[in-house]
Amino acid sequence: MANCEGLFLVLVVVISSCVGDDMIEFNSPPTTVKAKENNTVLLPCYLNTLSNDAAYAKSVRWYKNEDLIADSANESMALPDRHILWENGSLEILYVQPEETGEYTCEIERPEPWGPVRQKHAIEVMHPPSVEPFPPNGFLQVKLGEEVKISCKGEGIPYPIITWTVKGEEMKLINHREILKFTASDRQMAGVYECIASNGVGEPAKASIELNIIYPPEMMTTRSWIHTAPGHRVQIDCKVSADPQATITWLKGEVPVHLDTRVVPMVDGDKNTLLIRNVQRSDFGIYTCRAINELGQGEIAIQLSGVPNPGVFKRTEDKNTNSKTSYTLIWEVDSYTPIIEYNLWFRPYKARTTHPPNWTKLTIPTEHSSGPVYSKSYTIRGLKERTVYEALLVSRNRYGWSKPSPILRFATAGAELNEEMITTVQVNLQKNVYALQTSSSTKSCCMGMYIFFMFNVIKLFV
Repeated sequence: MANCEGLFLVLVVVISSCVGDDMIEFNSPPTTVKAKENNTVLLPCYLNTLSNDAAYAKSVRWYKNEDLIADSANESMALPDRHILWENGSLEILYVQPEETGEYTCEIERPEPWGPVRQKHAIEVMHPPSVEPFPPNGFLQVKLGEEVKISCKGEGIPYPIITWTVKGEEMKLINHREILKFTASDRQMAGVYECIASNGVGEPAKASIELNIIYPPEMMTTRSWIHTAPGHRVQIDCKVSADPQATITWLKGEVPVHLDTRVVPMVDGDKNTLLIRNVQRSDFGIYTCRAINELGQGEIAIQLSGVPNPGVFKRTEDKNTNSKTSYTLIWEVDSYTPIIEYNLWFRPYKARTTHPPNWTKLTIPTEHSSGPVYSKSYTIRGLKERTVYEALLVSRNRYGWSKPSPILRFATAGAELNEEMITTVQVNLQKNVYALQTSSSTKSCCMGMYIFFMFNVIKLFV
């Protein structure tokens, strides 16, 4: 009988050893619970049926991260709010909050000779995103050319994705980023930048940052040359963009314009106007609109002149007036003062040549007209057959010669104008005027008039 009892004890030890080495396992696997705020979460902590004997599991402890929060063997230890430790060792958390996010470890204490066993779980309390902008006040001001750095720090579980818009348009970035860094190379980059944080929980969070780019004055005008005459009323305009706001000064030459009831400055938004009533001949000249702020200075020159406006050719294809060797040109010139004469320059047109033909000049008297629009027609004779020509016009009144007209290309019967000939007129205008000057300098006739004419062309055109 004693031998049987000894054999029984050995069997108990062997079975217990097998349980301790091979059969001790938890009844559920480690898990990560993703829960919405205010949901209830249950974290299991009990062994399988064989190892869950009351004598085998001595006590259960729960840790959040590294902190002990529950111990079944210590009745005096208070559980955190909304936490329940069940008899089977499971931990239940009611109405979970974001601060409950973390790693939870259950530890089952077993009697000798077995040590404790542990299992880890995790809770992620999902909550809507939030963003914190930088600068915190949502406003950033930089100078033109300086570096811009704005950012939005996202919070939320899961961690949110950040996207950006500027002036209501989505920014096409190669990746999602919290920080935007760029150079304020263009003042048009100013505006409202909005970051949007999204994580699929609740509504996306948004924050706005207004970027203001300050810059020195930028100037423009619709007319850099204005035709007028004594007794008329004229406005000289310049548009000024500047931040901070610029101080505007009008000058004639390098002298500030004398302002009075006849010469009056006016401002309408970014448009600055110098109004001159009852123009006098002494008002003719170059005016400068000058703008200054703390970042720099800008200016633009506008000429007030009594000489005629450049003439404009009227294209005609009247076959009754145009023949193989002649062509009738028609033009109009705007001038408040009567036109005295015209100079008509023409030559055969040669494309893509470094040595174009010389110009021929014709001096054409004017006809009586009341103005201010002066019209004239003139037939050039002795032209070559089937040839393309080009012509330009200058006109003179008592105040001097006008700037050259746009070049007209025309053809005698049998020749055709193609699209390229017409569209390259403006491109070649300066080259043609230069050729006009050099070819005319070899002619001795009317030299005094030529010198006077070229002086005005260079002064007004260049």
